[in-house]
Amino acid sequence: MSVDLEDYYYRMPFEKWDSYESRIEISTNKILDLFEKYNVRATFFTLGYIAKRHPELIEKIVRLGHEVASHSYAHKEVKNMTKKDFEKDLVESLEIIRKVSGEKPLGFRAPRFSINKNCFWAFSILKKHLVYDSSIYPVNYLKYGNPDAPRNIYSISDENPFKEDKNSDFLEIPLATLHIPSFGNFPIAGGFYLRLLPIEIILWGIKKLNKSGNIAMCYIHPHDLDPEKPNMPNYPWHTNFKLKSSLKKFESLLKNYSFSSVRDEILNL
Repeated sequence: MSVDLEDYYYRMPFEKWDSYESRIEISTNKILDLFEKYNVRATFFTLGYIAKRHPELIEKIVRLGHEVASHSYAHKEVKNMTKKDFEKDLVESLEIIRKVSGEKPLGFRAPRFSINKNCFWAFSILKKHLVYDSSIYPVNYLKYGNPDAPRNIYSISDENPFKEDKNSDFLEIPLATLHIPSFGNFPIAGGFYLRLLPIEIILWGIKKLNKSGNIAMCYIHPHDLDPEKPNMPNYPWHTNFKLKSSLKKFESLLKNYSFSSVRDEILNL
């Protein structure tokens, strides 16, 4: 289980973020309470900005036994960045998270799963600083997705990050998908898809992944569980879709399956 730790205003220009009232502690505490209720440990892919602005929240997350990893500093899409700017943003996030949490971050998730074939160079930078990545969503979607990538956890090839190299020591942990013959891979990992799909489809998809010997990497954003968050100008319709029923569906997911963090379940650290 993973949480992409970002506030509801993440789509707005970064220079305006400080002007918005934060709801990250309210919404994240809902998640933490559920995790305690169902004995879940998770990986919190955290924006460096959030760690800097809400150090007490990060300290609480760590105190409760969860892992803290990087979700970048300012939620910029990797495909729109230069190598230099990406590494600067990454290092800034890692330094702040380490300082606040007292732990060295081990993993990364790109904002909006934004590593594509045009920015494979990002993996060479990630390998310098981290142990694993969880940015690949093996689906065919207009704004993101890499349908040719493996659906299982794999060691990334230096030549092609969508290929496995068993001699590599850098792991990719793709988001959970349901494979439908003659259609392809369908996203079931969480976020908007948790709100969109009947919970029965998500539970069935996870069951199929587990039966094939694979772990299902799921995720949630705190704002996915916050029907009282402000309506933001020019946000797409799906950001507020079925927010009132999302908490119940998320709890159903936690009831039916056991979840842990990447650090505890996969790295065994």
